[in-house]
Amino acid sequence: MKTTLKTGLLALAMAVAAVAGAQAQAKVQNIAVFDAQQVINNTNAAKRAISELTGKRNAAQSRIDALEKPLLDKQQKLRSQQGVMAADKFQQAQADFAKELNDFRQQAQKIQSDLDEQNMKLRKTIADAVKTSVDAVAKEKGYDVVLSKAATFYTSANVVDISNDVLARANKALDK
Repeated sequence: MKTTLKTGLLALAMAVAAVAGAQAQAKVQNIAVFDAQQVINNTNAAKRAISELTGKRNAAQSRIDALEKPLLDKQQKLRSQQGVMAADKFQQAQADFAKELNDFRQQAQKIQSDLDEQNMKLRKTIADAVKTSVDAVAKEKGYDVVLSKAATFYTSANVVDISNDVLARANKALDK
């Protein structure tokens, strides 16, 4: 009888533990969403970066054009001299032109890679500020989970959108 009683009490204890565990798992998570792309694109820093990079890209293109013009002229002149120039001199002129063209391509590639590097640094700075802002807003407002709107298929009207709060905080951090 004592064994049956112990077994019954043990079963009851396990049932209570299972119910308590199920209730703990059923706790509703406090979830929010934000539009990451909108926040990133609408930061003051992103707007400044676009303007700054556009100016730098235009200046870089002008530099590339200025480097390219003499090469195009030299190429045209070389083509016009092909039948007139001695074969060995023409081959040497072609080799010299090929070297100059290669140097030009390396310079243009360096200019482009410098611009790309600046762009990546600016994007990383903005993305880091947005991430920090999401974390801060989530902690401040008690959200357990914050999802990007792009990662969700559906969110009900009950799910809070913290995009504006994140944008304001990111601007505050980036405008320092």
